[in-house]
Amino acid sequence: MTRRALLGLFALLALVACGPRGSYQNIGPQELYQAVDQGAVVVDVRTPQEFAEGHVPGAINLPVEAIPQWADTLPKDKPVYLYCRSGNRSRQAAEYLKRKGYTNLYNLEGGILAIQREGFPLVR
Repeated sequence: MTRRALLGLFALLALVACGPRGSYQNIGPQELYQAVDQGAVVVDVRTPQEFAEGHVPGAINLPVEAIPQWADTLPKDKPVYLYCRSGNRSRQAAEYLKRKGYTNLYNLEGGILAIQREGFPLVR
């Protein structure tokens, strides 16, 4: 190999090694509710008070503020769906979990607000 090719290879390997270990995908309410119907792990990262005001059927409440305490309790071998009020806190949770090596994450874009706009049911 030429010196230039070796340098290029090392640069590529460095980028891969330093890049994110996990990933997540943004989804809409319809995809979330299809996953709920199939028994998916659904995490509401809002506060307990917000959760009590209305949440996705079957969701568990794990506030984003406590993510270091609960992050390692989620399964890494199953899809995990995250949502909040508007999509901001769930995106932050997805980014955190991504750095922890989770690769099967889904973030509800628009959060509960998108669910309400599209008329999907919430548990109160």
